[in-house]
Amino acid sequence: MDGEQPEAFPLVRYDEMCRAIDAAYQVDEVKDIRNKARAFEVYARQAKNTEAERRACEIRLRAERKAGSLLAERDKAPGTAGMGRPPLGGRTAEPPNDVPTLRDLGISKQQSSDWQRMAAVPEQEFEAALADPDDKPTTAGIIGRTRKAEPVEDDALWLWGRLLDFERRGLLTRSFDEVCRTMVPHMRETVRELAPQISKWLARDQ
Repeated sequence: MDGEQPEAFPLVRYDEMCRAIDAAYQVDEVKDIRNKARAFEVYARQAKNTEAERRACEIRLRAERKAGSLLAERDKAPGTAGMGRPPLGGRTAEPPNDVPTLRDLGISKQQSSDWQRMAAVPEQEFEAALADPDDKPTTAGIIGRTRKAEPVEDDALWLWGRLLDFERRGLLTRSFDEVCRTMVPHMRETVRELAPQISKWLARDQ
């Protein structure tokens, strides 16, 4: 495949490239496939060949995912865990001589991080992203599928609970006068004053 031009990267090789990615056990092997797929993806986009661009994009993403898996395994291997990170008060740890660095592989730290995060995406979700006919898959989009939801703040929980109370207690099926008939005048005035403000606030960002 060395020296291939983008136009020489036919779609019939899709399955062949997938098998090559699955069989690869070196990061540089997968990165070479990724780079060729990326070159064809750009070429297909310029040629306005949507189907070819999509196929090349899928190959690139599969290669990035496999590279991320290999990088994660390498970082966990004895002698490479945390390589390049300085110990407290010490010098930067150097990787073993036979382990190529990210710089040697031509991979940026951001790419390494993104690809390893994509490798952590469950296979079913990854395949679903590739198969989505309405949305072109991207590295960032696939990673985003596994982002953990932010914890719900106390005020948000309180508001949610109070609004649910209206439904639980059946207040929405009763008239205002019926619910508030035993309120003293200043309580009724406060409710009537705040209710429109709350309604306006709820509708403000819609």
